[in-house]
Amino acid sequence: MRILLISHSYTDPGYWDKLDALGRRVDLAVVMPEAWRGYLHPAAPVPLNGQGASWNQYRLKAVWQGLAFRYLYDPRQLAQVLEDFRPDLVHVEEEPESLSMLQVSLLRRRYGFRLVFFSWENVHPQRLGWPVRQVTFGSADAGIVGNRAAIERCERLGFRKPLALIPQYGFDITPEPAGGGALRGRFVVGYAGRLVVEKGLRTLIEATRALPETELLIAGSGPLEAELARQPHVRLLGALQRRDMDQFWGGIDLLALPSLTTPRWAEQFGRVLVEAMGRGVPVVGSSSGAIPEVIGDAGLLFPESDAWALAAAIHRIRDSATLRADLIARGLDRARRCYSQDAIMNQIVDFYGQVLERHATA
Repeated sequence: MRILLISHSYTDPGYWDKLDALGRRVDLAVVMPEAWRGYLHPAAPVPLNGQGASWNQYRLKAVWQGLAFRYLYDPRQLAQVLEDFRPDLVHVEEEPESLSMLQVSLLRRRYGFRLVFFSWENVHPQRLGWPVRQVTFGSADAGIVGNRAAIERCERLGFRKPLALIPQYGFDITPEPAGGGALRGRFVVGYAGRLVVEKGLRTLIEATRALPETELLIAGSGPLEAELARQPHVRLLGALQRRDMDQFWGGIDLLALPSLTTPRWAEQFGRVLVEAMGRGVPVVGSSSGAIPEVIGDAGLLFPESDAWALAAAIHRIRDSATLRADLIARGLDRARRCYSQDAIMNQIVDFYGQVLERHATA
């Protein structure tokens, strides 16, 4: 099975563990921009994947790089990759409204591959909207989505072909819990991600301020950084790469994700929740978007923007060793069963096979 994966996501080598795992299951090539501008960071060149990798890397020139919905690949370079690799299936891990998905859709008939898109989108911002979807929905043979609301959105917008609910990434699960800050006398609540209003950080500040002997440890960057730095119970680590997160995981007793739904955004997954569960860290999440379906019964939920309810949930976990141990066990079990690298990659490969088999026998 020859699979060509196309996405800007893999300009960050922190996500190459997925490519390593997928490349051990299929004949895999990956197209990515040769450079990318990250959130609040300047453009940086993408490194080579190194000798002995289980997947082939193609770093292509891209215009408007840094804009996930708007970038395009150099058409000659992309055509050359398709000529050389001759994939059975191309998986574009971009939204169906993206220009890169549109670009690949227009090449499908010429090269005869099967086409799959990926979608996290769980609300309905128009972006490029209807004209682009007419082409991408028409060209795609199937889609993979990261949350239940994304299925509903695709179907509401007219997609009538197979959709599979599979997260974009798998996760490495630790054999031992990460530990935490409680043994040092203070209960440490952690948050990792963008420092923006819609992530509910003001709710988290209010909730933790009300709890005695509680510290808030934050990894991330964004517009709220200065505001957070003024809080006496907050410690900022700055933006950390995935490979540098051990300090964060080893220093917290609980992970909170207090996201807020807006007219244009709701939490689409919350991968930090799975990373916490896989590290043996209890989780608390708001009711925004996909958070409840990710946590399941492996953590505590609270109504979004309700600082009192969040404080109560943190207090419950802090004051009950039994509850804390139960949530750690449930989280590790859920992470292994539902989100481990093996579980996710096997689902993805099975779905690729179904798409190819369906059209081979049609």
